[in-house]
Amino acid sequence: MRRMLLLAGSMWTLVAMGQTKVEPPAPLQRSISSSQQFVIYHSDRALRSRLARKAEDLKEQWLRRLRFADEWKSPIIIQVLPLRRPDSPRIRTGLYESDGGALKVQIDVFEAASLKSTDLDMEVYRALFLEYAYRNLPPKAGKSFHQPPAWLIEGLYEDAIAREEGVATGLYEQLIKEESPPKLEAFLKERPEMLDATSRAIYRARALGLFRALLRTPDGAKHLADYCSSLPSLNPADGAKLLECFPTLSEQPATLSKLWTLSLADASASNRVMPLSVSETQKRLSLILEITAPMDPRKPQTGVVTGPEGLQAVARTSAGRYVLRQKAEDLMRLEVRAHLLLRPIVEEYRMIAGQLAAKPRKNLGTRIRKNMQLQQAVVTRADEMEDYLNWFEATRLDTPSREFDSSSEISSLSFRRSDAVSRYLDDVEARGW
Repeated sequence: MRRMLLLAGSMWTLVAMGQTKVEPPAPLQRSISSSQQFVIYHSDRALRSRLARKAEDLKEQWLRRLRFADEWKSPIIIQVLPLRRPDSPRIRTGLYESDGGALKVQIDVFEAASLKSTDLDMEVYRALFLEYAYRNLPPKAGKSFHQPPAWLIEGLYEDAIAREEGVATGLYEQLIKEESPPKLEAFLKERPEMLDATSRAIYRARALGLFRALLRTPDGAKHLADYCSSLPSLNPADGAKLLECFPTLSEQPATLSKLWTLSLADASASNRVMPLSVSETQKRLSLILEITAPMDPRKPQTGVVTGPEGLQAVARTSAGRYVLRQKAEDLMRLEVRAHLLLRPIVEEYRMIAGQLAAKPRKNLGTRIRKNMQLQQAVVTRADEMEDYLNWFEATRLDTPSREFDSSSEISSLSFRRSDAVSRYLDDVEARGW
């Protein structure tokens, strides 16, 4: 994908009539990350700090997985803008030529909802790849530049999440059962941003397989770094150019299909992440369904709806489709590790979010309320079971109490009577009678 490099404009404005120089507005408040590569602009200091930490965490994952050295040259600007034009994307990353011909990468966030979505993570990865590719070959304003390939960003993101949260093994098992392995040329031309939640999960699984397959080749990390460096001079959708960067694959192209399928099989067999408990699943589900939306977008004074019922309300807002697609992806990922008692409930919420994203006007209020009632019943019963088990563990005696030790000692003592009858009986016992 080609984009045009823009020139960062000056803050000074000339008034046409009097050629009067207008003072620039007050400078925006900013925060600089620990590596000093990320510069975040926003009025909220706490938000700037969170974004700086998040960007540094993503950068650390990026450096470690690709085995890059932290030798950045161009800063990455992240600014959260209060206004958004109807035709602009919710989040956008591009290259800019600043004063003195220096290059900078800039992430413009036009929608606050993007800050809590997976899009922010992938845009940070995109910015890092752009800076790496163009750090030694900065283009000029007005010249086109290549965006990093979608499979590289999505595959790296899926790889990072899989290491922390695990993978949907059933999805990977389904992919390796397909009659033919993925076709590289067709896969490189796919546009994941146009896919629904389920189709995008399939795309990410294949991207993860390709990403790991390339790293499994001899000196795979080094050749992948060479490929990232050569992005300015090649078409990311060209499969032949990708294979040229990996000598083993260029000599034997069929090897990629085998490695790709093997990577998918390894992912489907991995089960290193333990499932969540009922309380942990409930907590994560509550965070995902932490939604606040107006009951009627045309009449804000009518009040708001919160929680799962907000799915129906947020679907009718301008950003409804975008928010619901993100919720469906989050629910699908939670479904992998959810407790068995709550997994069908998480799946039902995911299906509801997907259907509302496709048809915002569809009335699923009754279905949402029934799922909420079932969720409450399951959580209540699980809490009761946990309370009973805790009581049982607390009252069970693993060691003797020693409360009756004195009684047993008394019973073991022998008392000899000195009366005539007792002496006679003792004498008879001694003679063996």
